[in-house]
Amino acid sequence: GAVVDSYVTPKLSTRREKATVEFCNSLIGIQLSPSEMQTLCNKVQLGPAALLENDTILEVTVPPTRSDILHAVDIAEDIGIAYGYNNIVKRVPETNTVGGEFPLNQVGDLLRDEIGRAGYTEVLTHGLCSIHDNFTALQCPVREDLAVSLLNPANIEYQVVRTTLLPGLLKTLQHNKSASFTNGFKLFEISDVVLVDKSNVVTDTIVGARNSRKLAAVYAGPTSGFEIIHGLVDRIMTLTEVAPEAAYVATSMKKAQGAEDEKYRVSREGWYYTIAPLPAEGAHESKMYFTGRAAQVLLTKPGNTEKVRLGTFGILHPLVLKNFNIQYPCSVVELDLEELM
Repeated sequence: GAVVDSYVTPKLSTRREKATVEFCNSLIGIQLSPSEMQTLCNKVQLGPAALLENDTILEVTVPPTRSDILHAVDIAEDIGIAYGYNNIVKRVPETNTVGGEFPLNQVGDLLRDEIGRAGYTEVLTHGLCSIHDNFTALQCPVREDLAVSLLNPANIEYQVVRTTLLPGLLKTLQHNKSASFTNGFKLFEISDVVLVDKSNVVTDTIVGARNSRKLAAVYAGPTSGFEIIHGLVDRIMTLTEVAPEAAYVATSMKKAQGAEDEKYRVSREGWYYTIAPLPAEGAHESKMYFTGRAAQVLLTKPGNTEKVRLGTFGILHPLVLKNFNIQYPCSVVELDLEELM
């Protein structure tokens, strides 16, 4: 037959990468002139190097043997090696700071303790999953503009970076059928998902994606356990010091009768939440839940009159249970922790 394509291997082609002179000096902690950087790049086989835009940008030639040069920081690292780490003058940092736990991580750790005390078992699931598990099995539309896809996945189970924590929790239920579900089986996870974000910029580079911290929990047992998951939602909001709106409090028979506990609630000023039905159409997760058995958590922040959707919870649709081969009815919740900060 005819030759479709042919080429000589190995492909010994070069490529060009750029880094700003200011970025390299700042990262290494030195002050080199553009011409000195150009000389050092030629010294470590990143030449010929060229200076562009009035000597503010350094463009290097990456040989085929340097597959590790992927970013401007890699160019700066090679310049630092060529300059000599021992030649970098040690100096006292211009800013003095005190180390501390990242607030989002601190809140996550505190919530892990409290949710564990509520009888839930924490799990840690894979960050990668298949398109089927992330979208189709949950009866959600496949959105390529939402999930980060892998170019060469090792197998079908690692096609995309997860956009939701629910597939991991449901597959954990699927692989623990031998466990007792008589008194209910409770699982939760607090981890990151990755979402496509063309505007996310890190170190002057458009990353194209961002991490988002989520909290998800599932209850499976002889009954759907919707009231149990609903109770967990209210408990989480209490722990994060977000008060319920007056209209939402009025729907509770106990609190509407003037219970004393609302008087002693600790809450942040201007932070309120309410529970509203999840629209049957329009929402991304609409078909994931049993019709009429799903709700959304709406958050009001200080200075904002418009409510933000914090997350959803409800009873899973029977087809979703079938897709994950789960034999018991389930209720799930997934919240965006970053919105609570």
